[in-house]
Amino acid sequence: MGMKINRRDLLFASGFSLLACARAFGHDTDAVPESPQSQTPPGPAARLLEALQGNRLPLTMSDPPAGRGWDWLVQEARDARFTLIGEEHGVAETAQLSAALFNALRGSGYSRIAIELSPIIAQDIEAAARRNGFQGVADFFAAPDTWSPLYLREEAQFLAAAVNAAPSNEHVLWGLDREIFSDRYLISKLEARVPQRARESFTRLKEASTNAWAGGNPFTMSQGPAVVSAVRTAWPNPDRESDTILRTLEESLAISVAAGTSNWAYAQRRAQWSRNNLATRLKEEQGRGSPPKVMLKFGYNHMIRGASYVNVFDLGAMTDEVAALSGERAFHILVLPGPGSRQAVLGAGRSFVSVSSDEFDEFRTGDQRLTRVLPNANATGHEVIDFRALRPLAQRGLEGWNPDLVRTIYGYDAAVIWKGAHASSSLK
Repeated sequence: MGMKINRRDLLFASGFSLLACARAFGHDTDAVPESPQSQTPPGPAARLLEALQGNRLPLTMSDPPAGRGWDWLVQEARDARFTLIGEEHGVAETAQLSAALFNALRGSGYSRIAIELSPIIAQDIEAAARRNGFQGVADFFAAPDTWSPLYLREEAQFLAAAVNAAPSNEHVLWGLDREIFSDRYLISKLEARVPQRARESFTRLKEASTNAWAGGNPFTMSQGPAVVSAVRTAWPNPDRESDTILRTLEESLAISVAAGTSNWAYAQRRAQWSRNNLATRLKEEQGRGSPPKVMLKFGYNHMIRGASYVNVFDLGAMTDEVAALSGERAFHILVLPGPGSRQAVLGAGRSFVSVSSDEFDEFRTGDQRLTRVLPNANATGHEVIDFRALRPLAQRGLEGWNPDLVRTIYGYDAAVIWKGAHASSSLK
């Protein structure tokens, strides 16, 4: 599948903020030089940094993981209604940790995983895993008309293990996100179901998708949602799967249109779509007795409690609101690559390349970025940070010094910082 996607589209595709820049990939020749973090921060900031470096527990990535950090994560997650993993994408150890944590939590009621894929794609990945385990997921990832920046080996292993550890009558995976590259796959699923009265509008939809790709552009980034809305108007009462496909395509186009307005409009519309999908899933579970506990695994901008790093109330805010209604809570874990780590980022076409996490700067915050401030330069291995103990030190007024750090301490309960982590690997 040939893709002629510009850098801006790649940033959208991987879920990065529009604030991200090509500098992260070493191509921004006009970037302003980074200002190193002050060697003598103000008193409150110095006390916070000192506490941050000392408040750590060790984590060993064995099978299963071990160490005081691991034991604490499992204990806290077991007591929560939702466990949220906010990640920097493309790190192999993060998928492995997620798989081990979900397995450890199944006995305490966790039976669903919400992921950063669209609803039907997640559904069909689960079906592929049921048929043939990891190889079934790998084969699905390799299909020519479906693709995502998350189609990596360790992600396939994580999803297959989660699905195959559950009873066959359980639906484990919840896809909550919009669609990016798999429109042709979704449209092909509609082909045999479209009623005669909607044939003309469906043909226009199919042609629009085909023509966009022929021109080297993803369909979901090529135009507004009217071409899908016309099909929905002509087909008012579709079956459930067809309705989900049409709504997903329609909203994915609308999200891309919003991206042309502003970064906030894009993030807000995407967050609302994800929140609506989560609400739908939770309502469906209400009639099935005891509601399940849910793990969510998305990019870290989506999983933070309260306003996100781009000032949108995303899924991370919603889970706390839902849990509080029944006297429960959500447990938020930030997972980031630390010193000496590498991560997979988008390359040409459907490929991935390994880059140094030390040089990756998604929000252009220089030495104040989280992957520079949170790691411990003297760490001998992976570490877990308990942010809750730091909150009394994250005083009002420090936002002007490092707003992302202060927001993180309140928005996440814990952080896992990898030392020498590996880039996720391609399935090719």
